Amino acid sequence: MKYLSVLIAMLAVVLPVRGSDRKAALRYDFSDPASIRKAWEFHGGLLLTPRTVFRVEDVDGTSNGKALVVEANCASGVLMTDPRVDLRKNPVMRWRWRVVRPVRVEKGRPEPDDQAIVIYLGDGTMIRQKCVGYRWENFTAIGKRRQLDYVGGLMKVHAECIRNAGDRIGEWIVEERDVLSDFVRAYKRLPGEYFILGVGANSQYSRSNTRVEIDYIEFLPRKKAQ
Repeated sequence: MKYLSVLIAMLAVVLPVRGSDRKAALRYDFSDPASIRKAWEFHGGLLLTPRTVFRVEDVDGTSNGKALVVEANCASGVLMTDPRVDLRKNPVMRWRWRVVRPVRVEKGRPEPDDQAIVIYLGDGTMIRQKCVGYRWENFTAIGKRRQLDYVGGLMKVHAECIRNAGDRIGEWIVEERDVLSDFVRAYKRLPGEYFILGVGANSQYSRSNTRVEIDYIEFLPRKKAQ
């Protein structure tokens, strides 16, 4: 805890408070399918499991008429990119999404490790990774955090449920998180200069057919302190 307190104090020094000029340092608006194919790569497919589908479509109610559509029909997978942005100057990630078809789990049954959508931010190597994951789940209580290990512990995910089946299905919601602080809280250190942003959906255990639409993802400086 002492080490964590020191890191948080460091963040307050190295990350200047910004006010009215909160223009996004980096923004993915998913307006160009070609840029998705160039900058993003598919990962995380499981053997004998269908792949989650990612594509750009015309979608009403978005900032530019298009959205990244994420569909998982009993499927698994993550789309990843390496954002060229300085998290120390722009630690806030903001995004706008909506779940059109959520994960379906019968009441009384334990919740499987499926998410209609999860957004990851992490660092590491090809062998070991650590990340935070912002998940839209089903029965899990909003705000619940837990540490999950995958691939025999080589991939660690500090998962947090920020939406569940009780939220507004079919309505656009804007999220805003200080991802740098979240990463420090989870791993007691700053993330590396180069990091990965991932968008995933998993429905293979619940046998669900999910659909999520993402209007944009952007990185911003912190708000002016109140």
